[in-house]
Amino acid sequence: MALSGFLVPFASGALIKRQEIADEYDDTAGEIIDAASAKYNEKLSLNNKAIELQNANYAAVENALGTTVAEAAAKNGFLNNVDTNKVVNYVTDSMSPGLIDSLKKLKLTDKNIPLDKNGKNLFDSVFKDDYNRATTKLGNQKDWASKNLNKGAIKNVSDLYLSGGEELPAPTGIEKAQKFLFGDRITNETGATFNLAAEEAIGSNVDVQPNAVMASSSLAERVGYRPAVDLGSILNQDRAIAGILNADDIKLAPDGSGIIFPARFNNHVLAIKDNAQKYAMEYTDADGKTVDIANLMLRSNQDIENNIISPISKSFIGYKIDTSQFAKNMSFRVMSATDIDFSSDFMKDNSLTEKDFIKASQTRQGISKTDTDIVDGFTLTTKAADAFEEEIKMQESTQLRAVYIDYLPDNMQILVAGQAMPIKTYYRRLFGIARF
Repeated sequence: MALSGFLVPFASGALIKRQEIADEYDDTAGEIIDAASAKYNEKLSLNNKAIELQNANYAAVENALGTTVAEAAAKNGFLNNVDTNKVVNYVTDSMSPGLIDSLKKLKLTDKNIPLDKNGKNLFDSVFKDDYNRATTKLGNQKDWASKNLNKGAIKNVSDLYLSGGEELPAPTGIEKAQKFLFGDRITNETGATFNLAAEEAIGSNVDVQPNAVMASSSLAERVGYRPAVDLGSILNQDRAIAGILNADDIKLAPDGSGIIFPARFNNHVLAIKDNAQKYAMEYTDADGKTVDIANLMLRSNQDIENNIISPISKSFIGYKIDTSQFAKNMSFRVMSATDIDFSSDFMKDNSLTEKDFIKASQTRQGISKTDTDIVDGFTLTTKAADAFEEEIKMQESTQLRAVYIDYLPDNMQILVAGQAMPIKTYYRRLFGIARF
């Protein structure tokens, strides 16, 4: 037979030789497995700890700062490689207070994805889904390791990768005889392809989120946040605003630091200054100093006119500033209206009718208990009051909400526990807005 020279003689030492070669194969396989196990078991353990650390850090930030901030912190990598007892401080140090405040104001979808200022998804996924994906992928790596980090798998995995996934050629007679005598042959080539297979299956780290990066300006822009800009002296700001509001009964502060406006203008003045930050970068020089205060304040007030005062005026007939002495003595802007325009978009969008604005006389309280007057007005239903409440909620800041309330007609009221309450008092209490 062709193989007889290879198979005999057993009695003259072939069995001893067989055992020596088999031991050599086992030693080679053992070295490969020992090296791979040490490398990948440690890697899998560290990767698992990193994923669970991010999960614990997310919970800590969400508990302290809210879901929207936690999602943004995760997507920007601020939950990585930070002790859980330090992560909240790390996040607040990594993102500016203004950006965090803007993130807190964002709404969430049903799936807890934050919506940007335009109502679009701020991120493609939420942390919970990213965490589940990561743990599943890491679980697959662990499963591969448990099944393949052993001597029996080395030859099978190596053959699979050497053949590109195709069936290997049939073994020759010599190869069959070698396998019969010595078992599967383990060579340097076998070990190299096994290591390639292991590297592909479990070599890469699984990340829930990226490594730490600075919160991008695009994120700040998408949530409507812009860093505060120096608007120059208060006196210059006040001078610009005084010209816009046509306030004729103003006076200079005793120390010359600014202008004292009549109390009824205060909310509007504060809103113009606060809203001006949105456009400040457009009116600054290369050093970040504001150089065109007058036009900046004018631009800011255009927002208030276009987004608050004008829409309110379209819902009423005979809407105007109350110029009576009673109104001038009040600590807020006093507006009046003679009727309701039910053809306006606001009234139609909220399905409001005459039944929601019941005509009735209204007693207005002035500065002192004896300072009152009676005007024709309207008692609002809860439906009508809720519609205005939603509009107030939509305003971007407390200052803008205060302006919205100020520019509602004063001759409106609502019944609270059967008692008439001026509509402005009702909303100020609802939104926690103080009167000057």
